[in-house]
Amino acid sequence: MPSLPSYSNPALPFFTRVYYYSSLLSFRIFFRVVLTLRNLFKRPAPGTTPTLIKSYPSAPRLKHRIFYPSSYTSSSSLLPVYIAMHGGGFALGDASFDDTVCAKVCSDWNVLAISLDYLLAPKACYPKPTQQVVASILSILADDSLPIDQSRVAVGGYSAGGQLALSACQDPRLKNKIHATIPFYTVTDFTISAAARKDTRPYRYKGEVDELLRIIPLSQYAYVPVGQDLRAPGLSPGFAAREDLPEWICMVGAELDILANEAGAMMGRLAGKKLVKVGGTEGLNAQDRDGFEADGARLKWVLVKGASHGFTHLWGASKLDPEKTQKDSDEVFRVVGEWLLNGPFKCGK
Repeated sequence: MPSLPSYSNPALPFFTRVYYYSSLLSFRIFFRVVLTLRNLFKRPAPGTTPTLIKSYPSAPRLKHRIFYPSSYTSSSSLLPVYIAMHGGGFALGDASFDDTVCAKVCSDWNVLAISLDYLLAPKACYPKPTQQVVASILSILADDSLPIDQSRVAVGGYSAGGQLALSACQDPRLKNKIHATIPFYTVTDFTISAAARKDTRPYRYKGEVDELLRIIPLSQYAYVPVGQDLRAPGLSPGFAAREDLPEWICMVGAELDILANEAGAMMGRLAGKKLVKVGGTEGLNAQDRDGFEADGARLKWVLVKGASHGFTHLWGASKLDPEKTQKDSDEVFRVVGEWLLNGPFKCGK
């Protein structure tokens, strides 16, 4: 009998580990320098600074950035809340990454928007960041000083932050406390190799290389312990059961992103759709690939055509056409906002 494939995260050769560690260290130094220079020389755009910054006893060093709508007063009604986690390959960045996006969401959706800080790899590997995210969300929901409508709570995230959102939602302690989740261009299946992902997206010109092909192996090295089962739903949400996830899920993918296919496949499985072979793995059929709704819009897949990974934040390849990227970002937040306000947040009233 042929041997079955192993889904245990393998130990890497010594020199590969040295290369990955030095590359990761270089990335961290670069990001730290960029953030420091940004904070020193670039003034935040008007209306993009948080109303307040809070930490909680579960992790006092983590600073969560909270945005109130400008129309809010002490006599206002309780607000729906959107809690989101930043991207950065599980190893880079902080909650300030999402200031501009959180401010936009807060204003456009009229919600309390919170950029959640979390523990970074490699110092904190799976499942520690998920556990800390759960603890932080519970602390926020228990904070009587925040005007949160407990019947309208959504969590989301960008790239690695989207995986953390999907992972945290499966924790029994958050059962029935999270009503919707909105992951953007996130990893959902760590069993898929870079080679299998490579041919799951279109390319704009001959020789174009997806920038994540280099970053994903670094992220997996930093975040996933050796020997970890890569099919664990908390790590690879694509293996999660429907009943372990929030009732409402809106997944956003970017067409020019090697992570889009697996995210769409996850939504297809949850919706009971038949998947087809795409590249070296499974994906949605042509009819559903560009977007669909199922189960009374409780499941929504949004694919942004011509967009790259990180387009909502003008990251990476999305900088090549900033005007189009800004239009794509504005439109996807409009679409997602309408889904959220007319679906889970309307039902929660």
